[in-house]
Amino acid sequence: MSAKKPKRTTKSASKKAAKAKTTRTTRTKKTPDNEVPPDAEKPEIEPEKPEVEAEPLETKQPVREVEPATKPTGEVETKPIEITKPEIAQPQPEPEAESKASPTPFETVVESPQRREREPEKAVVEVRTEPKPPPEVKAETKRRAAVRPLPKPLPKMKLPQPPKDSMLLIIRLRGTFGVPYHLEKTLRSLRLGNKYNATLSKNSPSVLGMLRQVKDYITWGDLKPADVAKLLRKRGEVSGGKPVTDKFAVELFSKENIDSLATALATGEIGLQLLWKKGVKPVFRLRPPSGGFESTIKKHFTSNGQLGYRGSAIATLMTQMS
Repeated sequence: MSAKKPKRTTKSASKKAAKAKTTRTTRTKKTPDNEVPPDAEKPEIEPEKPEVEAEPLETKQPVREVEPATKPTGEVETKPIEITKPEIAQPQPEPEAESKASPTPFETVVESPQRREREPEKAVVEVRTEPKPPPEVKAETKRRAAVRPLPKPLPKMKLPQPPKDSMLLIIRLRGTFGVPYHLEKTLRSLRLGNKYNATLSKNSPSVLGMLRQVKDYITWGDLKPADVAKLLRKRGEVSGGKPVTDKFAVELFSKENIDSLATALATGEIGLQLLWKKGVKPVFRLRPPSGGFESTIKKHFTSNGQLGYRGSAIATLMTQMS
């Protein structure tokens, strides 16, 4: 028989044997002095109970037990228990008060417990008062607001037409602002370019047609020879700004004075065109009337105004403006 070979020991087996021989040392945690061990008994703390007010229990009357007179031996007699109910006091009726008036908050009424004798009820007599009639109310008359009556229109004046071949004086009373072009052109053809300008003209249908077209801006009337002479003396001008004198009438027209020259113009002996050619200006520059106009310059003379045809009254306006 062959001898058994010894087993080879490997490194792992030797290591395991070394580990088995070494004893394990375990570390224990050090407990601090303050800590309490878990196995220590904790003191029991009773929970605080809420304070509850104890309500008074209803008092019950004790139950009486009736003992038997004789108790035989060996036998016990049982009797039903008698339960007595508590007596309830019934409220007694209070005596009726004489007056049921409620006391004021500041007064207290003390009623005596003794019953009061009822007084005999008095008979109530109803007194009926007749209703008074309402006072008479006068019907108010409605007063109408005072309405002023409108002023009565003045009667229109009917003026005769100017005679043929008479001398007319035309005066412009309103300015140049807001005048339509066609009317301004007519006024300039009559030599009335500015306010308060005046001119002399013969009465003819063509001239009257032009005057009626611009009647809302001018006034005109008939002049007598004396009025024409007065106008030439006060407002007549010769070229160069010199006034018209008697010497001018003698030298140019071989007339004695201005009065004879005015009569010759009124009769038609001397025409107006010849007078303008000799150097007399056809436009007379007048001034506003002294004391102002008697009425408005926006209405016609027949409607209590200053515009339009005024007949022989043109002489008074001429004297105020010259």
